[in-house]
Amino acid sequence: MGGAFDRSAYRPAVLSIAFNEDTSSGSEAAPRVFLDLTLVSTEPQAVTRRVQISRDQFAATLRDLYQQLAAQAPLSPQDPAAPVRRLHDAMIAPIEPVLREQGITTLLIAADRGLQALPFAALHDGNTYFGQRYAFSISPALRYTALTPPQPSSGRLLAAGAEVFPGLTPLPLVPQEIDGLARERPADVFLNRAFTPGVLLEKASDPRYDRVHVATHAEFLPGGPQEARVYTGTGSIPLSDFVQMRARREGQPLDLFILSACRTAVGDKDSELGFAGLALQAGSRSAVGSLWYVDDVATSAFFVQFYRYMDQGYPKAEAIQATRRDLIQGSIRLEGNRVMGSGQVPLLTNLTLAQQQRIRTGLSHPFFWAGITLLGSPW
Repeated sequence: MGGAFDRSAYRPAVLSIAFNEDTSSGSEAAPRVFLDLTLVSTEPQAVTRRVQISRDQFAATLRDLYQQLAAQAPLSPQDPAAPVRRLHDAMIAPIEPVLREQGITTLLIAADRGLQALPFAALHDGNTYFGQRYAFSISPALRYTALTPPQPSSGRLLAAGAEVFPGLTPLPLVPQEIDGLARERPADVFLNRAFTPGVLLEKASDPRYDRVHVATHAEFLPGGPQEARVYTGTGSIPLSDFVQMRARREGQPLDLFILSACRTAVGDKDSELGFAGLALQAGSRSAVGSLWYVDDVATSAFFVQFYRYMDQGYPKAEAIQATRRDLIQGSIRLEGNRVMGSGQVPLLTNLTLAQQQRIRTGLSHPFFWAGITLLGSPW
């Protein structure tokens, strides 16, 4: 892919996916469980579909998919019984004829509790991945989601990260990731010891910045936001502190908050969308996190390419979709000690032999791209 974004074909819609139980029978038998799909677009009438499911089977299928993704095992999408096919059949197939008929390109998926950590991008219809066919974002709740178009961007990026942490695995590609982002657009960089808790709590509250990119370790432990932490170059920050940002920005919300870190979109029962969900609550129109621990080479390359697409005028969801397609099609690939991106432009250089080895077989498996999830507004 490449070139400017074509807005003439842009057709967004909202897709609500909710669990519901039918208790009307009044019998002692277990109530029937349904997935209710509701599509709201520019058409006069919403479209609804209802699918009866077994919660236990649904959970087991999702668990099987996660195991396949973690092991980078074949997903066997040509097999109708494969988890990626069964989940697609339940959640997407009933409404997809309407999506095609209306020419929908982009979905804001309002996902019910228990569905928000589902890797939608990896679902498959037997021909292509859902994440190839559609640009999308996930909303933990529409009340947290900005539905209006964004204001013109100031274009200034706050880019912060750290590569060495006491007792934690180093992230040696963070400086190159941050440099790649800052070199190509107006940005202020805070790296390693310069990346302090105050950078997030004070600098990110400055309305001069409309995008914040944080490349660091993060963890979400049971117990809510007090136990969830983002690590800086000098210490960690509890996520309960993030709520300060909304008030400090005085009605000028961040456009995008990215945590280029490990497993940032999965939380506990207090916040299923973990760090990225709390970033939305902190006042960002959109946030990006990862559903599982992703290889740091793939993650850094992904985000450098993602920002390049946004610079070409792609909305956020389309920029992620375009980057996914590049990975699937091999347009992002290892050449020597460099990772090349779309248009034969380097994304990362001077990789070590160990880093090269981790991605030598390619980056097309959904493990490398299906976990990177856009939350909140897709545009």
